Amino acid sequence: MNTENLNGILAQYIQHCKSRTAADEGTIWRAVDCFGVNWDIDDSDFPVMFGDAMQQAKQALDNPALQPVGGLQELMLRDAEVELVRECFRWLFKEDDGDITKRRGRAELFANQINGRFRRVFPRLSKYTMNAANALFFLNLWEPHDNYFYHAAEAKAWAEYFDYEADFGGGTALDLPRYYTMCNDLLRELENYPELIALHKAYAAQELGGIEDGLHLLVYDILHTAYTEQFYPKGYARSATTKERAKAVKEKNTRAELCIRIGECEQTLQELLASPAELPDLTGCKITHRMFGAGTVQPAEGQFMVIDFNGTLKKFSYTASMNSGYLSAEDPAVEARLQAYQDYNKEKDRLEKELKNLKAELMKL
Repeated sequence: MNTENLNGILAQYIQHCKSRTAADEGTIWRAVDCFGVNWDIDDSDFPVMFGDAMQQAKQALDNPALQPVGGLQELMLRDAEVELVRECFRWLFKEDDGDITKRRGRAELFANQINGRFRRVFPRLSKYTMNAANALFFLNLWEPHDNYFYHAAEAKAWAEYFDYEADFGGGTALDLPRYYTMCNDLLRELENYPELIALHKAYAAQELGGIEDGLHLLVYDILHTAYTEQFYPKGYARSATTKERAKAVKEKNTRAELCIRIGECEQTLQELLASPAELPDLTGCKITHRMFGAGTVQPAEGQFMVIDFNGTLKKFSYTASMNSGYLSAEDPAVEARLQAYQDYNKEKDRLEKELKNLKAELMKL
């Protein structure tokens, strides 16, 4: 996962969390808390218990076009259907040993079973239906520590920004394992953000009775908030035009290429610095200068070679002296040692300059 992009998103999210004073009614947070307090699959009055448990979930899940919670409540107005709904939930909440594919399959069959039953009882009320994603919502309420809420647009925005395959589908085509893989990647990255984890746990403890969510609610809320609060660059915002999206993609590709080049340059520089060339001690070596004649090298003064030309001392740079063409050594090995030192410093300077320029380009994007 691109660390630079993630840092940018999470910095905004942390500020969002700090400004949040209490959970809003109808949020996922409240839905999970309300469900955990009220749910009892063996309750003697299952319809009433279901209504209590879904008070907040209904606000988050039902909409004018699709009303899965309302549909279940409508279905259970028929006494003969109550036990069917209870058994469907019992089967939906069956353990699967972490097999996400089976979990998605159960959600699909749950939705199909309820929809089929509802169509037989109320053939003209088409809006009271659900899809696999709606059924998965119930799984999230039941085990928030082992599931991730799914919203197609929010998931797609995150996937596009972080270079995942963006289309997770929906209904029978919902690719739940791939979506969970993306969420798990973010979950692992959160280990590097202790401040954010502390904020999340404090919020859950103070506002939601300390829900044990294994940070799964935090993962989803990051995806949700990044989308709704438009933390993404302009080209990735939900209001972006086609032209803006194309520009954002191009800039993102350029940024990725620069990051690769910066990484390669940093690696090369680190390898070079790990084996530095020592400043050669040429004290006593015989050196000839084209103007001053023969001389003897004296102890160095910093980066300068000091040469005694019959009592006259002259200073020459170790990093450029031999390249000037005016100096030559009596012993070829001396020239080789000095050339190696000069080559090392030349390459070091080149890499440092290239790295500085690449980082400057990255900052402009």
